[in-house]
Amino acid sequence: MVKRKALASTPATNGNDSDGSDYEVEWNVKPTPPPPAKVSKAEQFPLPAKVAKQLEKSGRRERKDSSSDDDGDVGTGEGLPTLTSEQIGAILQTIKNNKRFVLIVKNLDFSTSKEEIQQHFDQAGRVKSVRIPKHRSSAFAFVEMVNADGFQKAFLLDGSFLDGRKIRVNLSESGNKKSAQRIQLLEKKNYEIMKLRKKNRKNEKAAEISLIPESPAPYKKVPPPDKYLDKPKPKQ
Repeated sequence: MVKRKALASTPATNGNDSDGSDYEVEWNVKPTPPPPAKVSKAEQFPLPAKVAKQLEKSGRRERKDSSSDDDGDVGTGEGLPTLTSEQIGAILQTIKNNKRFVLIVKNLDFSTSKEEIQQHFDQAGRVKSVRIPKHRSSAFAFVEMVNADGFQKAFLLDGSFLDGRKIRVNLSESGNKKSAQRIQLLEKKNYEIMKLRKKNRKNEKAAEISLIPESPAPYKKVPPPDKYLDKPKPKQ
């Protein structure tokens, strides 16, 4: 009797031993882990704190320079027009010795000769002299133009390339010794010149001035003299 009760109490399987196995499989199968995140070289080898700070500062400075147009750093005037004749006259009035048209050329190559500098500035007009200081900390030279016209066009060479270097052409003054106050005034004038040149983008007079020489007047063919009409009168 005990054996029959035990058999009766066990549930009928109907010949299938896999009842309830689905739940057991779902419970036992482990989920596949996600693939490991890729670690970049910057995260794997981080920069020192000082270097990262300097890079961040330089990036901010570059963004500031690129975003500022009229009120930013002076920079080079590549692609900018020159000054008008009225603006040149107003600037020359503020210079002590305004009969000499002197420019300072910066960012030159140390191997660039006077002849090469003169040949480069001959595009703007006649060059009176080129002076390269013997004792200098950086490559620069002074170029004096013959007249105001060449002086005006010489600003168009600001941002041009000479011996593979992008040169800067700025206003200067004649004289060997320059005090700190005079240098500061010149920097202020050059900053104003760059602002004027940026404003001259919309000035037709300034936009017309270029380094391309004006074409000469067309040659008029003179007819040969007439034998009778152009005969010289006899002297009395």
